Amino acid sequence: MLYNRLYIILLAFLFAACSKDKTESLFGEKPEERLEEAMKEYKATLTGSTHGWKTAVYPDAGGGYAFYLKFGTNDRVTMYSDVTLDAASTGLESTYRLKAVQRPSILFDTYSYLHLLSDPDPNVYGGATGQGYAIDFEYSIDAVSADTIKLTGIANNTKMVLIKATQAEAEAYAAGNLASLIDNVESYMAQNPWLYLQFSDGRKLQVSVNSFAKNFTLIYIDDAGQVQLLSTGYYYTLNGLYLNTPITYNGNTFHEVFWDPVKEVFYVTVNGQRVEVKVSPTSVVPAHRLLGVDFSSLIVPPQALPGWSADFTTIYSTAANAIRTGPYRLTLYYTEFAFDVTQGIMNVDVYVIQNNNLYLAEYPFTYTKTNDGVFKFTGQTFGGNAALIATEMKPLLDYIRNDRFTMDFLVDSQEGKLAQLKSIEHPGFYFSGYPQ
Repeated sequence: MLYNRLYIILLAFLFAACSKDKTESLFGEKPEERLEEAMKEYKATLTGSTHGWKTAVYPDAGGGYAFYLKFGTNDRVTMYSDVTLDAASTGLESTYRLKAVQRPSILFDTYSYLHLLSDPDPNVYGGATGQGYAIDFEYSIDAVSADTIKLTGIANNTKMVLIKATQAEAEAYAAGNLASLIDNVESYMAQNPWLYLQFSDGRKLQVSVNSFAKNFTLIYIDDAGQVQLLSTGYYYTLNGLYLNTPITYNGNTFHEVFWDPVKEVFYVTVNGQRVEVKVSPTSVVPAHRLLGVDFSSLIVPPQALPGWSADFTTIYSTAANAIRTGPYRLTLYYTEFAFDVTQGIMNVDVYVIQNNNLYLAEYPFTYTKTNDGVFKFTGQTFGGNAALIATEMKPLLDYIRNDRFTMDFLVDSQEGKLAQLKSIEHPGFYFSGYPQ
């Protein structure tokens, strides 16, 4: 009888225990409670940085892009960036969310400067159609400390590290100092396209700063007479250019290229010593040696550029008028002299417009080049659109087929750096284009 009573009491105890909430964690809090608490802590960290955060992202295509972000408790973020001059000078407010997407994540969910780099329309900011530069705007949170937050992009695996900004940095961004630096630097480079560094070995290393691709490159000719490049992406800081990876030449290593706003010069610091970037009156490396290294084509617009001879201007404008009044009523958009130095090929690509549609007429050439930089072009078979306007283009193409040419640079105060081809047989025939 006593056994039965004990059995009944035990059953009652087990039933009571089983009637409790089956989701109660053995560790006290439920999983969703722990996640909610973590999300609160992440937001407190994001919004608790009084002076905001600074960071940078690196597209797989190259270059680097800087951002400054100030997160508010109202789920809005104010952003500055070096993606454009306007973005560097004007803070853009958009929204963000903290959400558990498999793991705690930060979602920039309305259009911001970050979205420019992933805009699918290449007309907005370049990049590939459908993906732009494939930079993420949704990030999972990897690690959080007092002054650093490490993130990984959910779609494209973009790495982003948020670092707490100082009061001085926050005030500088708000005051437009980043925009002023970019404007001053790019104006300086337009006025002084030939820059070089020189270390203790005496060799001049040409400095190339491509502000469109966001690449910094040192170019030099080695002891064997070969052109060498040391290149990396960069982004703008309040002090100058920060290189994605350090550059090392002959034991000299630097990670930043500083801008001196007083002297208006670039400089690097190597082993604690300041080395200034100097200005050269001409290209340190000859133009023909930079072909396929620093640029691969000449873009020739329909409007005259500095460095066009009277003969070329007449022939080119006559060709443009002829195709405009011809049977197909075409408008000359531009002509590209596109070089493939590895194959020894140069295409004269004539881009024309008909009924708001863009078409290509391609005239292929092979070429040889002497050590002194003398080009000889040999015309190849063409067809398609090129055949339709061959008569109109013949006077120009005959010069390319029959003459030898040299290549050089020229600098114009309005147009900047241009590349120029000059005929040897007909000194009165020469033209320039934008090196790309």
